[in-house]
Amino acid sequence: MGCRISLPLSAAIPVSYVLLLYVFDHGGIDRNDAKSVRKRFVAALVNNVLSLGITYHVLSQTTEEPLRLMGIRQEGLLAAALIPTGLLGLLYSGQFLMMYYDGYLQQLFSYTALRNSLQQWTWLRDVIVAPVTEEIAFRGCAAALMSTCLSPVQTIFIAPLSFSLSHLHHIGDDLRKGAPLKVALMKRIFQSGYTYIFGAYATFLFLRTGHLVAPIITHSLCNNLGLPLLQEIGNYKHRYQRVSLWIAYVFGFVGFAVLVDKCTTPTFCVYAHINVHI
Repeated sequence: MGCRISLPLSAAIPVSYVLLLYVFDHGGIDRNDAKSVRKRFVAALVNNVLSLGITYHVLSQTTEEPLRLMGIRQEGLLAAALIPTGLLGLLYSGQFLMMYYDGYLQQLFSYTALRNSLQQWTWLRDVIVAPVTEEIAFRGCAAALMSTCLSPVQTIFIAPLSFSLSHLHHIGDDLRKGAPLKVALMKRIFQSGYTYIFGAYATFLFLRTGHLVAPIITHSLCNNLGLPLLQEIGNYKHRYQRVSLWIAYVFGFVGFAVLVDKCTTPTFCVYAHINVHI
């Protein structure tokens, strides 16, 4: 088989993920409608089952432990879950402080808020189903296949392209809701930009830790917390709030940049898989 099969498959799996969403939700008008969300859950599950089976078969031709290459293993699982979570918490320092000032931080850890969220199909999609199924398809299958043919650095920068471009399909959803074409294009191009950056980081985590759980948890937290709200800092009326928010954001960004390589290095963690440096 080799790269003549692995590389085309690494591109086909992300494409099939998006196509199946439309096959199962044919005629759907609103992706946030509960019925459409449930149909897309099934589509994502079908893609994952097929993708996992095909990827396992292809990788088993060249390695004795295909599941390890796909990020499915036990050793180092706790470290792979906790350390990237801590790094992300540091990155979002400013966001957490902003939520504290707004009185929302307590709700983030509230049982009542969690119970209410679990009853919302869109929350289940954004925080649980999408992170799990997308990371299985884009990292556990596509990136794993790509990594057998390309260098780790090449995989980190090339694999996220499909993940990023896959979000452009939301343009159709925007147009069906009446959004002008220009607005829909600008919105989704911007989304593709920041999802590429996230995809590169998720691929880095996947290759570095050798665990699928690392990008899944990171993806879920990012979906839940959203983008940094730097543009909102100026809206706080007290000077100490504005200053402290800037300090928290800068501290988080710098701290993350300084620690991300060290905290995921093979000599630091027991979960080491590939020695990738960024």
